[in-house]
Amino acid sequence: MGGKKRKGKKKGKKEEPEPEDDFMKMDGQTLEKTMAALKEKLQDAKIKRNLIQIEKDMIHDFYHNTRTEIKETESEVKNFDTKMQELDDAHRVEIKVYMQKVKHLEYEHQNSSDRVQAEAAFQMKEERTHHTDNEKDMRKQKGGQKEDYERDEMQNIGEIEDKEKDLDQNLKELQYSLDTSKKQLIQNYEQKLEHLREELELRLKVEIHEIEERKNQHINELMKHHEDAFKEMKEYYNDITRENLELIKMHKEKLVDIRAQIEANQKTVDHLKQKMEELQRPLAKAQQNRDLLKKQLATFDKDKMALKNAKARLQVLKKKVKDIKQERKELEEKFLKVEREKEDMYRKFEIAIQQLRTRADYKNQLLDEKLRVLQSELERKEVQLQELVQRSGLDQRTVEEICKKMEEAIEAKNSILRNLKYSLAHATKAYNDAIRVYEAKLVEFGIPAEELGLELLETNTSNMPAGLVAA
Repeated sequence: MGGKKRKGKKKGKKEEPEPEDDFMKMDGQTLEKTMAALKEKLQDAKIKRNLIQIEKDMIHDFYHNTRTEIKETESEVKNFDTKMQELDDAHRVEIKVYMQKVKHLEYEHQNSSDRVQAEAAFQMKEERTHHTDNEKDMRKQKGGQKEDYERDEMQNIGEIEDKEKDLDQNLKELQYSLDTSKKQLIQNYEQKLEHLREELELRLKVEIHEIEERKNQHINELMKHHEDAFKEMKEYYNDITRENLELIKMHKEKLVDIRAQIEANQKTVDHLKQKMEELQRPLAKAQQNRDLLKKQLATFDKDKMALKNAKARLQVLKKKVKDIKQERKELEEKFLKVEREKEDMYRKFEIAIQQLRTRADYKNQLLDEKLRVLQSELERKEVQLQELVQRSGLDQRTVEEICKKMEEAIEAKNSILRNLKYSLAHATKAYNDAIRVYEAKLVEFGIPAEELGLELLETNTSNMPAGLVAA
């Protein structure tokens, strides 16, 4: 009891007279116990509030870690897109090499045809020169030997016919030899071209199959990882919700106890008032107990001061109870806010996954379309090559037509490249505009834009709305 009295003196602003033992036994000890219990409960409330703050920090850390994982996932998807682009570039390089080989074969065929034609012209020229020389010799013999000419005229005519027949025979054999050589060259080049085409088609099918397998495996791993992460996040938030509900229930029970203690204190105050009235009546009746009544009067002043202090403490306790209620209300609002943030984060997570799937499907469709276009170009080149082979005896006009077709094919390729560059710029512009819209919405909701974890892509487009791509 002495310790409690000293504690009461330390808490008061002024020193108070030491109360009587009877008063302390009756009411002061009860008030001190009540004050100690209320202080202990207030300390418990502060501890619980600190625990809730720690839980909030843990939720924020988990949210940040989830954002980091989403950023890493987007980086993996970006790397996968880069690999797909590299494979596409390698395929384009192989197509260019194949087209260069075709051009080389066409050039070799043209050189062989020119060489054969030059050899045939040279042999024809030699035969004509030899025939002209023989004809000159015969004319000299005819001029010198007119008599022999008349005698040998029939013989010379026969010899000339024989020479012409031999010359025709030699020309036919030479033409046959040239045709045979030309057919053999054409057959060899067709076999090489067919073998090269089959090899490229097989390699293309194998690469496409490997790319599809890697894509499906990556998508399955990504979906499994996100399902596990969502399950853990859901269990974690369910545990937090359950603990918070238990904490709220416990605070409600403590609040009921505090109200009951306040009612008990009010009854004590009423009892003190009744006691003071009982003390005043003996003071008016008995003059002989003046000294005792004076002492009781002094005690009454002290009791009155103690009652005033008790009322002040009661007001402080009421204020603290009100503050606790306000803190509980704030905690409930924060809990609801955390719940909304969790739902919003899960919704954004689902949207991001859907966008990733959409972009992957779109890129796969683009690759399929490119493969179909390249296959069509390959078939068209084969048709052109067959036309070129069938026209082995080409003149200058035909060569110019072939050159014109090749230029048109190159121009068509350039047009495809320009369209692909425009599509890439348009998609990049739309992606950057979407990120800017998300960041603006985050700023409106009071969330830092850096938590989105997305970066703008490098592009030469303007900052105007999507659909207006800079040249």
